Amino acid sequence: MALSTARCLSRCLFAGLLVTPLLLSGCAAQKRLIAQQAQTIDSLQVVQRTMRSELYALQDSIVFYDDIDSGLYYRKQRALEDRIIKLEYLLAVRRDSLCALETVETLLADDLFKRGITEISDGGQETLAALALHLDTTYAHQRFRVEGHSDNVPVGGQFLEKYPSNWELSGARAAAVVRFFIEAHGFDASRFEMTALGDAHPAAPNNTANGRRRNRRIQIYILPD
Repeated sequence: MALSTARCLSRCLFAGLLVTPLLLSGCAAQKRLIAQQAQTIDSLQVVQRTMRSELYALQDSIVFYDDIDSGLYYRKQRALEDRIIKLEYLLAVRRDSLCALETVETLLADDLFKRGITEISDGGQETLAALALHLDTTYAHQRFRVEGHSDNVPVGGQFLEKYPSNWELSGARAAAVVRFFIEAHGFDASRFEMTALGDAHPAAPNNTANGRRRNRRIQIYILPD
């Protein structure tokens, strides 16, 4: 931040202009807003998962059949579903507020990783190496957001212990991509942030093999200065 401010001041002095406190406060306010929006999205996602857990717990409760007989179950179910819909709407609004982020690349996980795990394949390394060169030459000194996404098929088999859900799997894959850029191509770690979104934001319906393939992906965005 200090380096960016020094550069701004030196340019303005060279041009014979004065940097006003209003401009500086506007830059700081924009950064705070972006950070607050990202924090709000994470908080809403936690609440959304809690609401879904409550809904599933309600279905399995001891008083499940009594509630059905009295109609209480259906009233509780509708109330929870209404709250989930509202939370999904709030999440969509918050994410739309960050839509100014420029998408650099969308990479299918099937093309990057050995199936079901987070180890980058030989072909995936070639793809990421070419992308690293593009990022380094076209977006020098800019920061990136790397998102991990999955389909809605639960993790199973030998990977279940290491990745209890698609949240952990999508996060591990996003982290593997970031680690590749840093370790294999010398990117500064401060230029990246990564997040796991699991199957919460599908790019296509999960009811077909092709749709699930499209949902297993890594998305890379440019962060604002």
